[in-house]
Amino acid sequence: MSTSFIKSLLLSFCLLAISGHVWAQNIEMRYSNLFSKLKHNIAESHPDVSIALYLINQQTGETCTVHKGWMQKEEHYEELVIPTDNALTIPLDNHLRQANPDVTFVIDDDITCDVSMQVIANSSFGKTIRKADLESLLPQMDILLNDLGGMFSSWFMPEVSGVVMHFATEQTGVITVSNDTIIPIEKGKAIVDVKQLPENTVLTLPSPAIRITPWLESTSN
Repeated sequence: MSTSFIKSLLLSFCLLAISGHVWAQNIEMRYSNLFSKLKHNIAESHPDVSIALYLINQQTGETCTVHKGWMQKEEHYEELVIPTDNALTIPLDNHLRQANPDVTFVIDDDITCDVSMQVIANSSFGKTIRKADLESLLPQMDILLNDLGGMFSSWFMPEVSGVVMHFATEQTGVITVSNDTIIPIEKGKAIVDVKQLPENTVLTLPSPAIRITPWLESTSN
């Protein structure tokens, strides 16, 4: 193998490495801002649901892919674990809140992403879900939504009566219900009015939901 070819190959690898950095951008936050939202997850009143923060693409509405994340305060550095659903996760600790390190997440360049806060179920339950599994989530979702809304929110906020099951973007199909009916999946979402399901209902999904969020009857998503 010629020396010139080796040099050319090494140069190509270098350019690829450089381009990998060029086509990424850092989203910088403060730990205290994230902690103020995620601290609600510490409460014991809703063990099966929690708050999750995502970066959502302004143009597409899709969750932005997070390639890497870390916290840093002067010489102290800690890399963050990025879950498969790209939620913005941090360890919840009062000492960290007082230190208030900078938190950085790396996403693709040339996109604009906004932070979205969502109430989600801690389990996707797999491809088979009983009504009782979903029904137990509803009062917990109510508690968490009321905590987020403040002391007067329960006066005007309707109760959670169902869930939205999120699948891959643009996925279509149906959820099969054990009473021989179906629930459509449109653009990656299926609305399940849990309170209207017959007792002992079992839902069969084409694939496990990516996440499960509350549905209020007065909303459409």
